[in-house]
Amino acid sequence: MARLICLMVATALLLGGCARISESRFNPLNIFRSEEERAVIDPADIRPLVPPDRVVQTVEARPLVSQLAELEVTPTIGGVIVRASGTASASGAFSAQLTTRAVSSDVIELDFRAFQGTGPGGGRVTAARFFSDEELGSARTISVRSATNSLSRRR
Repeated sequence: MARLICLMVATALLLGGCARISESRFNPLNIFRSEEERAVIDPADIRPLVPPDRVVQTVEARPLVSQLAELEVTPTIGGVIVRASGTASASGAFSAQLTTRAVSSDVIELDFRAFQGTGPGGGRVTAARFFSDEELGSARTISVRSATNSLSRRR
C-alpha cells in the first residue's frame, strides 16, 4: 500500500511539470518543431480610434482673470518663459494658466485664465509658460489677454 501511494505521488508530481516542459526547449519532441507563427500586422490596416479629419474642440471652463497687471517675457536657452500676474475677481483663485488663443506668423495670443475663488475681494494670481523656439517660430510679439485689458511684449 505504501508503494502504491508513493508511486501515485511521484506520478502526480511528474505529470504536473509536463505542462511547463512541453513547450520548453528541454523537451526532445520540440527539437524539430519550428518557431511559433506570429501574425504580421500591416500598419496600413490599422484604423485610428478618432478619424484624422475630425475636428477636436476643447471647451475652456475657466473664466478670464479680471485684471492683468504685469507681463514678463524672459529669454532662456531654447525658448522663452512668459509670466503674467493679475488680479482675480475673488480671492482664492486657483489653477491659473496661460492658454493659447491664436498663433500667427508675427504674434502669439494667450488668454490668462483661472478658476475663481469664493473669498471676498480680488486676489493676486500668477501663471507662467515656457515656449520653445520651435513653438515660437517667427513670432516676435506675445500678447496676453484678461477680462478687462491686455498686454503685449516683444521677445
